[in-house]
Amino acid sequence: MLVWLMVLAGAAEWCCGETLWAAGVSAQGGWFDFNKSRDGADSELCWAITAANLIAWWQTQRVDAVREGIPAGDRVWQVFRESFSNEGSDPDEAMSWWFSGVYEPMQSPDGLPSAVLVRQGTGAYYSGVDWKKLLYRDRSPHVSAEMVARAMSEGFARGDAFWVGVSFLKPDGKRYTHAITVWGVDVERDAAGKVCLRALYMADSDDRQHVLHRIPLREVEGELRFDCAQHPLYGRIGEISVDNYTGLRLRESR
Repeated sequence: MLVWLMVLAGAAEWCCGETLWAAGVSAQGGWFDFNKSRDGADSELCWAITAANLIAWWQTQRVDAVREGIPAGDRVWQVFRESFSNEGSDPDEAMSWWFSGVYEPMQSPDGLPSAVLVRQGTGAYYSGVDWKKLLYRDRSPHVSAEMVARAMSEGFARGDAFWVGVSFLKPDGKRYTHAITVWGVDVERDAAGKVCLRALYMADSDDRQHVLHRIPLREVEGELRFDCAQHPLYGRIGEISVDNYTGLRLRESR
């Protein structure tokens, strides 16, 4: 079941609202939402699941992508689960490994160990594809709402898909990060043509459901925040900030 929440504040200042989707995706289907198991063996692998969602979608949109010996569909996530230790890492590095076989774990800002490869003979499934030309991203400490709005409105208009990294504080006072897959956005434009993101349509590996969440957004001092105090999942967490994003193109950019 989809969660629909209305955002009315400031609606009179904006017009031309529309929903943009990745290629082949709608509210009814076309998106992927792999989930962590309940046994805790993959509790830190949100980054791998997010990459698996995007890769499985990419394969459905390219007739040349599914070849003999290349995992597809649900098997994409299973290969990640079997190939990496249960620690944090980065969806972009996961996609690098899937396409080229190159995996360089990012240094964790909190000093925790990063995931390592525990199974050989996997990855490098598309060595002939220039995966770096499939991705576009921003990894500033905090990307602005304007940057995310521009990238996603342009990207989804072309049929691309995205993942975003978010951060939030928990009651223990520690800051946590999480990766989620974005399959569509609600956008509005003002009279001057400025684009504003009003909501993300996203899949989350932690909800243990096959569901597409609609998450309202707001700007706070130029940054993008979740605006869902009443949401049954995200409303319990507190301030959730969008810190970075990566778009996955269907074709290599020139």
